[in-house]
Amino acid sequence: MPKHYDDIESEDLYEMALQWASQGFYDKAIELIKQSIALNPNFIGAYIDLAHLYAKKRRYNDAFHILKKASKIDTGFHRLNYLMAKYAYKNGDYKAAIKYINRALDQSNEKLYIRAKEVLTKKR
Repeated sequence: MPKHYDDIESEDLYEMALQWASQGFYDKAIELIKQSIALNPNFIGAYIDLAHLYAKKRRYNDAFHILKKASKIDTGFHRLNYLMAKYAYKNGDYKAAIKYINRALDQSNEKLYIRAKEVLTKKR
């Protein structure tokens, strides 16, 4: 099947996943987003939403690792580093949280990142 059809199917699965998530069916949404990513491994938005769904289920380690995978695909997307810091923090891994907030700040001086670092460094 041509790649184009995989991308269309990936988007369809992703949209269905968001619908399931909006109704609170997180496990079903997670499975559909995983299928979406399998069809289009470069779909960064799907990784972010998958991490968010994992976090809703308090699976912060899974959220962190799916974003780590996405960050290897798009190394310049600083928001991924911020989100990894957020989920590492929620998982109790303060060392990783500091590491990834610093990476986010190396790429962008967004006020959100600066504030997050202030909060993280006070936690130590």
